[in-house]
Amino acid sequence: MERRAALQTLLACAGALCGGRTLAGDASARLIRINIPGPHLLPFLPIELIPLLGFDRALGVHLAIRYMPSGVQALENVIAGDAAFAGIGFSVLPNFSTQGKPVVALATLSSGTPPYAVLIRNDLTHSIRSIRALKGRSIGIPLGSATTKTYLQTLMELWLEAYGIGSDEVRWVPTTMNLDGMHGALASGSVDAVFCEEPLSGTLVRTRVGSVLANLADPRNPARIVGRQHLRAVIASTPETVAADPVRAERMVRMLQRSLAWIRRTSPDQIVARLGITSPEQAAGIVDAIRRIPDLYSPDGAFLASEVRSTREFIVASRVRLPAGFSIRHLIDDRWVARSSR
Repeated sequence: MERRAALQTLLACAGALCGGRTLAGDASARLIRINIPGPHLLPFLPIELIPLLGFDRALGVHLAIRYMPSGVQALENVIAGDAAFAGIGFSVLPNFSTQGKPVVALATLSSGTPPYAVLIRNDLTHSIRSIRALKGRSIGIPLGSATTKTYLQTLMELWLEAYGIGSDEVRWVPTTMNLDGMHGALASGSVDAVFCEEPLSGTLVRTRVGSVLANLADPRNPARIVGRQHLRAVIASTPETVAADPVRAERMVRMLQRSLAWIRRTSPDQIVARLGITSPEQAAGIVDAIRRIPDLYSPDGAFLASEVRSTREFIVASRVRLPAGFSIRHLIDDRWVARSSR
């Protein structure tokens, strides 16, 4: 018994020493902070996967992710100096620049037609049959700050405008950009409709909380939103933050590229399994969305010239006041993702 106890003591000491070395190694890893909307929002899954797959540790850093109600708040927190990077919709960046807040996008996350949908409460399916019927109604959506609209609000305003509805002809209700926020807004009856992205819309329908009124990705959708192929989710920062530590910025981009490459060679089921989502319904919704939209994510984080052109059309249509001679390229620092040919 004494011999066994002694052996157990030695093993415990060895484990403690190993654990100490592991903790010391983790402590020495360089910390990189990034803010993103979420958790488990489709555009930002490549970022969430980075620490889960160990791509940060492989580059000698530790990626700390903080979830924010919207991309606008995520980037404002970066400007305040509380994080180095943020996940945000690219079309929001000009608003920061026009307010004297220089920002820059380093890499793209998603591309193609935005997979967004308008959902209405089930008890309103007989009275709201089209986008036009939203006039005078309340719409739940993530809102930004007093000076900067979120990407979702900008996109929804353009969609309403295509049907002759002004942004002041609906009531905007702030909701968080996640399943709980959208579910609560519809289930409580505090809004008539919500505007959200896959897979949230699919999950809300399957749980019988809401019904799809219209989907931007539906080819039968008659709406003609200018610049539909615009740049969507990106990793952004400030020029000052990037210049102060370009190595940190490069590592952030390299981590993202590894994550994007892994996604392209991995099945949707395996991708979602890595996220550790506890809700089977939510997990199934994400799997379904990734399967239906195979080109959802950028293959390498590069900014395509065609998407940049489409983005300018989208931003002009959203009536952002741009300075004379302003170029969208001023908002892009693609030194780590630029392709030799496009």
